[in-house]
Amino acid sequence: MIQYPLSLILKNILVKYIKVNKSKVYKIPVSLINMTKKLHFLGTGCMMPTPERNHLSICLELNGELMLFDCGEHTQLQIKKKKLPLSHIKRVFISHWHGDHVLGLPGLLMSLGNTQNVGVVEIHGPKGTLNYITHMKQSMIFDSKLDLQVFEHTPKQEELQEIVKTSQYSISCINLNHSVPCLAYSLKEKDVLNIDPKKSKQYGLTTSPLLARAKMGLDIEHNGEIISADMITYKKEGLKITFIFDTRPCKEVQLIAQDSDYLVMEATFLYKEHAHKAEEYDHMSGKETAQIARDCNVKELYITHFSQRYKDPTVILEEAKEYFENTHITYDLMSVIIK
Repeated sequence: MIQYPLSLILKNILVKYIKVNKSKVYKIPVSLINMTKKLHFLGTGCMMPTPERNHLSICLELNGELMLFDCGEHTQLQIKKKKLPLSHIKRVFISHWHGDHVLGLPGLLMSLGNTQNVGVVEIHGPKGTLNYITHMKQSMIFDSKLDLQVFEHTPKQEELQEIVKTSQYSISCINLNHSVPCLAYSLKEKDVLNIDPKKSKQYGLTTSPLLARAKMGLDIEHNGEIISADMITYKKEGLKITFIFDTRPCKEVQLIAQDSDYLVMEATFLYKEHAHKAEEYDHMSGKETAQIARDCNVKELYITHFSQRYKDPTVILEEAKEYFENTHITYDLMSVIIK
């Protein structure tokens, strides 16, 4: 029989039912069941897709919830190839409305509308998003029962604007330097308290259900003694995961990338050969993206959104590594476990 401390059954968060014995069923937070954290690279190409690289889309899997960052053509097919449940998609974040970042959105929304137990789906995007969604739905017979909520964000210059806040994380956005309104997004997990085994052992608390209260920051009473949470816990800082697509270097990029544990960022061109193209089309090169990671105290950099002119984009990876060693190249259907 699986036993869970009732103090961990929190209100106002996503829950599942778990049968703990023949007669009792408790609601247990999903975060206690599915602690998976992954980045799924559904598409890593640029404006012109190739057989190897789909239009851009990245899925963040976080404790049972799926979030999409951009939704290029064929995104829903990539989701099915990865065997990710459509019904777990709760939020879609659009960086901007160039076709290679949104052409998969109509099909995805129609499929979500015909999927059971989806609930509310949020679309977040820059200025113009409400208008684009309206026209998209009017351009076809959009027979969908989907409960769609659309949010349009217009942060001020150099403003890091918080747009989502839950019990587990918050998400902020900021303007980028592109040819059209464009946003970067950053997810920051909340800091959590973890039990210090050595300290808790000193008080005879090793497997006690009272430890769950301490992890919530509450004092506990054991053997007639009041033990404050800070006496047996330590703070674990929440992860920061940042997504930056389609931009030139700017102050806003530095503000949102600062201290990211995982930075997913475009590196469309090879600086050594096509720096002028990066400037002309408002994109980044491998060198420039790596310099941002280096200067902003980033832990891991994942480069994506490669121009189709590079049959083997590892040349961009090699260039980036000259400036930031902990750089990784991305491929379609590649997944990364977030630690």
